[in-house]
Amino acid sequence: MEKNEKLDFAVIGGQKCGSTYLQSVINNHPDIQMVKGEVPFFENPDYSNDGMLKLNKLLAELDKSKTIGIKRPNLLAQPYAPDRIINFNSEIKAIAILRNPLERLKSAYFHYINDGFAPVKGLNSGISNLLDGKLANTYKRTEELLEFGLYADHIINYKTVLKDNLLVLFYDDLKNDKLEVIKRCYSFLSVDNTYIPEEKYLTSRPQKVNYSLARGWLLTKKNNYQYDYNDDKTRLFYKEQTDRDKLVCRRIDQIDRLIVSRLFKSNKKPEYSEVLKKRLINFYQKDIEKLEIALGVDLSHWLDK
Repeated sequence: MEKNEKLDFAVIGGQKCGSTYLQSVINNHPDIQMVKGEVPFFENPDYSNDGMLKLNKLLAELDKSKTIGIKRPNLLAQPYAPDRIINFNSEIKAIAILRNPLERLKSAYFHYINDGFAPVKGLNSGISNLLDGKLANTYKRTEELLEFGLYADHIINYKTVLKDNLLVLFYDDLKNDKLEVIKRCYSFLSVDNTYIPEEKYLTSRPQKVNYSLARGWLLTKKNNYQYDYNDDKTRLFYKEQTDRDKLVCRRIDQIDRLIVSRLFKSNKKPEYSEVLKKRLINFYQKDIEKLEIALGVDLSHWLDK
């Protein structure tokens, strides 16, 4: 068996918890180089479809004198992922960042709407339907919306496999003191932690989500012109666009920019109803308490009713 290419660390998620921001600021360090975008090759079905061959080809193009990393937020919730990752490199490190699961769910739900993986419905009706099991038959990926916020077993799984080579961060800490979190990442990755990232990384915010249903409805009209989906519509891929595809996308963007975004200026994050909030807290409570024990942290503010 050929030796795998150099891969020192992976940012494993969680999804909609700030992992894209972490990727950009970690990659800004002069001694670090990360693969652009997301790397799905440790996941099914990519793993069995020459995933490691494709990963090695990507890594072969990077500067081996630097600390090399990848990012894929879905990896946190895949129970088979830790073994696959450590089989690639027994010394690999992983960085996880976690967010209040109710807030993570909110961002993820609207993200899925925009990508065509969830119906264009308001927060309370959509999440209520999700809890009642009314979305999964039509929108199969909605099943993971709740699962991806159940962190405890996933973190314990990674800790068991990676031992001290796992760093767990929190989204709230990133919001409160970016530089302190960034320095923790640099120290964990054994690079110079006195390096100060470019100012834009210290002042920028994690990726914004569109919370406007009107804009969401319009922007989903682009999906079939810019993406291809697999048969059960659980994955999307950027398509090779025709001139017509490009024209349609441009026209939709123009309508959004000139009309819809002006009519619906507010992008305020919607709030859960009190009834739905209690349902979600009850859903996540045992997992949060288990995570507190596993990490030795106080997460009682996540259970604020």
